[in-house]
Amino acid sequence: MAGQKVYRHFTDEEIKRANSVSLIDLARQYGFELENGGNKALHAKKSGGLYIFKDSNRFYHWTADEKGGPVDFVMKYGNVTYQEAVAQLIGEHYEAYVRETISYEKEEKDPIVLPDKAENFKRAYWYLVSLRGIEPEIVSVLMNEKKVYQEAKHGNCVFVGYDENQLPKYCSMRGTYANKAFKKDVTNSEKTYPFILEGKSDLVFVCESPIDAMSHATFAKLYGHDWRQDHRISLGCTWDGALEKYLQWHPEIKRIVFALDNDYLAKDKDNYYRNWGQLAAAKWCDKYSEKGYEVALHKPHLNDFSEDLVETRKGKSPEELVRMREEALRAEFEKDAIEESNFEADYEGIEA
Repeated sequence: MAGQKVYRHFTDEEIKRANSVSLIDLARQYGFELENGGNKALHAKKSGGLYIFKDSNRFYHWTADEKGGPVDFVMKYGNVTYQEAVAQLIGEHYEAYVRETISYEKEEKDPIVLPDKAENFKRAYWYLVSLRGIEPEIVSVLMNEKKVYQEAKHGNCVFVGYDENQLPKYCSMRGTYANKAFKKDVTNSEKTYPFILEGKSDLVFVCESPIDAMSHATFAKLYGHDWRQDHRISLGCTWDGALEKYLQWHPEIKRIVFALDNDYLAKDKDNYYRNWGQLAAAKWCDKYSEKGYEVALHKPHLNDFSEDLVETRKGKSPEELVRMREEALRAEFEKDAIEESNFEADYEGIEA
């Protein structure tokens, strides 16, 4: 038996209770002095653009591009984890505990069956290079390594992750038609196996999708770095199982940079903003820091590094990408928080 740190699971009702606590009261408890900020908002003085909305019980921090409900507020201004924030708001003391776990034999999955390969990979190559902006060299190398190819039937891009014996264990497909979104994992794919751009250093960049990892490598090349020097992997999600596996294979890795998605407009089922990618990144930073790794975050300007790359190829500068995000946030902010007719009058002069 081995010890495992366990984090309490809060019920939907407990989370709802936590998010029903008055944000106005919370802000005052955290030392903010509130003043009128418009028809529906209060402004926190000397906060750099923090607004609290009375009707929706949400906040928006203009200069930090952050918004959410009471749980998000306590996480940000109390510098605590999600679990700690919920516990504080419902009046409980929270502490992760260690329990004994019993190892068991894992049931073996049937081997995955890779989609049939097309006679040539022209469409997949065109999609990745011309539409996604990935460097041709990177695409060619991964195709030669049999990690990327074109599916025969529909022309989809296929991404393959292998085990240490070079047996395929993970496979995902992505549609190559700009007007028709398609994503799918092949049956029996195991997300404990990453999609890999193998490097030579002690540093690994961790992305969510194969295209994100390839886009991140492209940025390295565009900025004059050797894209093959550092490791890059994709998890296929925000779970870290594939990272754990990769670190077992590469004990020389000492540094981890989490380059997960920036889901700045994502919402949960209760309509609260939840940046899932960055929440996961923060969680894994804590976990792997405790394990002795040097950790850092690399947050894309837009939703992910693939989107950043597409816009960069159109000639957008990093500053313009930031403005694009701010405009999207402003539009969402306007829609959710205040009447459109009063927006300009109420917020004229706010520094972005």
